[in-house]
Formats: sequence, C-alpha cells, structure tokens
Amino acid sequence: MNIDYTNLRKLDLNLLIALDVLIAEASVTKAAVKLNMSQSAMSHALKRLRTILNDDILIRTSREMEVTPYARQISDRVRQILIDIESTLLSQTTFNPAIAQSTFRIAASDYVEATIGINLIQQLSSQAPGIRIRITNLNKETVMDAIDDNRIDLLIGAKLPLKSWHVEQDLYREEFVCVMKSDDALTELSVEDYLLRSHLLVSMRDDFQGKVDEILEQQQQSRQVIWSTPHFMAIPFLLANSDCVALLPRRMAQQCAKAMDLKLLSPPMTIEGFTVSMIWHQRNINRPQHQWLRAQVIEATQNI
Repeated sequence: MNIDYTNLRKLDLNLLIALDVLIAEASVTKAAVKLNMSQSAMSHALKRLRTILNDDILIRTSREMEVTPYARQISDRVRQILIDIESTLLSQTTFNPAIAQSTFRIAASDYVEATIGINLIQQLSSQAPGIRIRITNLNKETVMDAIDDNRIDLLIGAKLPLKSWHVEQDLYREEFVCVMKSDDALTELSVEDYLLRSHLLVSMRDDFQGKVDEILEQQQQSRQVIWSTPHFMAIPFLLANSDCVALLPRRMAQQCAKAMDLKLLSPPMTIEGFTVSMIWHQRNINRPQHQWLRAQVIEATQNI
C-alpha cells in the first residue's frame, strides 16, 4: 500500500495524542490538564483536527461536550496507532516473567477455570512466581465491553459475536457427555431411559432450556429439568447424591468422575459440541506481557 506523504504531513503525532485524549475526556479543559497544556493550545489543536478530519469531534450539548459518532468510530484505531508507536519506537523494556510482578484479569466460566486452571497454576508457579491471575465472572452481556474498556485482559470461553477490533484464537473443541452417580446400573443410555430421568441443567440464560430441549422439541418429546444453575462445578456434587443426570463438557466431567466417583455415558442423541477460544483486544496484540499470557494459556490447554 502506497503512502501519501504529502497528505500525511498535515498530521503530526502531537495532534494524534490530543485527539485520543479529547475523545477520552470529552472536554477541552480536562484534556489540556491531562496533557499539561494551556486551554488555548488544546483549543487550537482541536481546531486543526476539525479541519483535517472534517468533523467536529466534540459538540456542545445543553450541559456538556459530547463526542461525535465519527470520533467514537475511530477512537480505538487512534489508540492502537499510539500504542504501536510507543511499543515500536519508545519501549525498550522486555517482559521477564521470572521477575515480573503483575496481575492478569481473565473472564471465564467455572468450567474453563476448573479445566485449564490446574495446568496454568503449575506453569505460573514454576515460571512466574510474581504473576497473579484474577478470574472474573463471564457475563456474556457485558464481557465484550469489559475487554474494550481494558477491565479484563483476556476472555476464555465459547465463541461470542466480535467487533473488528477483537482478536480470537481457538484453543480446543469440546463435546458433551451424560454424567450420573457411579452405582447406577445403566451402562448405556437409550432415549427412553434418558427421558425417564430428572435432569440438572447448566444455563447461562437463567432458564430451563438447553440444546437438548430444542432437539427433543423437534421430536415432539420433552424431559424434566428440575434444577437450573449457571455454575458448572455445582452439578457433580448434586449428581453424586441424587438419581439425576446432567450433560457436562467431557474434559471437566472426566476430572470430576475421577475425584467424585461418577459415571460418564454417551448421550442418546447427537448433541453439537462447542469450541473454546480466547479473545482479546487488538491493543494487546504486540504487548510482550500479553503475548506471554496467551502462550501460557495455549500451553495449558494442550495437555488436558
């Protein structure tokens, strides 16, 4: 791609910095304070930006200044450009996990935490004793906003709708198995046996409907779901002390079966599995500490 240097010379780095802060603060006064500039200098920078971009960037409302839709649209790209410039030209430090003192924030379900957490803890203990991991609840309605606002570093879970500035990498494919207590006489499940059971359901939608119920409905059948919870790890404890059955991801179910004496059987119908992936903001693509974190997650999933 050719660069129009003549056109590019209209814009200097200081204007990009001013633009980023003006959008973030939505205030000429606050932006000037943050960059240690006079208000008149910041106003002049805003005037130049309006001319170059042919957009107001900030508009006055009845009570305060508001960022224009176009400015919001380009804000993430502007921020990424500044991050790339800083990391490419100005950053001379490297990330050394052996001596680093950092906290990483990961959004994940308790299923993901239980499945890859053991390997990840072992890796951190041997390679990076000063690194801490904070797992936050995986709320599908708000997690992408948390990534955008830099409140979490990484999301690990099933696929979600992404924006152009999100980056995704698949980790592994998961499938479902039926889980029940080990002293149950069944060695395989027919559809009839399955429907006669009471069922426990993991639901993130706060309801009693899962993938199986959609399949059964198409066949004009139904099952009795007596317990719905968003917590994967509660289900094995409930199964160990009841005659219920539940569908759980195979990797987690295998660990729980060994520890809690549970039985795993194949579902009596075809149930589509899911892909577990990690998602992050493009601002972190080239940051050494984030590259290291993602490499650790990949390694933790290779032997589960």
